[in-house]
Amino acid sequence: MVKYSVIGSVGYVCGEMLRMLVAHPDVELVSLLDSYGYDLPCWEHFPHLKGFYDNKIEELTEENVRAAAKASDVVFIQVPSGDVTKWAKIILEEDAGIIDIGADIRFRDASVWEKWYGAKHPDPQLTHDAVYCIPEIMRDLAKGKKVIANPGCYPTASTLALYPLLKEDAIVENTIVIDAKSGFTGAGRRPAMNKLITEAENNFNAYALGGSHRHTPEIEQNIAYITGKDLMKPETWQFINFQPHLLPTVRGIEITAYATLNKEYTNEELYELYSKCYENEPFVKVYPSDKPVCTKWAYGTNFCMMTPTYDARTHRLIISSVIDNIGKGAAGQAIQNMNIMFDMPETTGILFPAIYP
Repeated sequence: MVKYSVIGSVGYVCGEMLRMLVAHPDVELVSLLDSYGYDLPCWEHFPHLKGFYDNKIEELTEENVRAAAKASDVVFIQVPSGDVTKWAKIILEEDAGIIDIGADIRFRDASVWEKWYGAKHPDPQLTHDAVYCIPEIMRDLAKGKKVIANPGCYPTASTLALYPLLKEDAIVENTIVIDAKSGFTGAGRRPAMNKLITEAENNFNAYALGGSHRHTPEIEQNIAYITGKDLMKPETWQFINFQPHLLPTVRGIEITAYATLNKEYTNEELYELYSKCYENEPFVKVYPSDKPVCTKWAYGTNFCMMTPTYDARTHRLIISSVIDNIGKGAAGQAIQNMNIMFDMPETTGILFPAIYP
């Protein structure tokens, strides 16, 4: 039985993780901690979980984190950027594992984080030593490791979409464009003007224009890993254009990736290539060109679904990829990584279809 705790437990990701873990036969919750909304029972923040979790949210203090880590095998962390290493130090001292759902330890070279997050990294060695893991691509790196960086939502949908052709060396360097859209849960739970229903409903907009979104270098690092580049030499990585948008929906990410190919394909050949690549991956589903994937198909799940196509006129790949941004994009993948960490079947507790329609 794996005992777990959560830091940052009143956010949407924790709520989704707890919901999914109801079905996991081999885990036990120890503690829920946060700097906000503490001293209230879990169900006050997640009414749908009443009767499943009656734990009270504990205040996020060093003393409480140490006690939780001492009683846990793994601690999931989702805190503001720059705060992870403070808690990681305590957790590792108590010999518990860490799965960080934020971005603090996603980059092997801390200077990349410093450039995009505008601060000095508090523990470059931790981010260098951590294992970043999209399981379908990097699971062997994560087996038996103590510190796993859970990937971002956009990078998960984007990297899985590009992986088969990057592996085939079929994509011309520096030609990748990713047009991405996310539901509002991706913006977190804290109140903000643009999240009001009067602002968000019937509205659609781009944000982080001009290539400024922080998931850009994460996707570039993934491409570098797949293509065999040195992750400590970001100057050798390919550049991409990544542009996110906000959808007036609660959940779901759709990315459409475009890239020039150095080989000719038919839609049928791409479908066969992608199907073969992912044939043993239970959480990736590939659809033929006449069946464009929809965000609703992945709603509340740990699935990534994609439709690869080829534009023969422009010699470009056009692939649509969908996930649930707080499912495969966060909570579901974190559980999948926990299963890897403790040598359990990856599908344990998270293999179920979406609610549809």
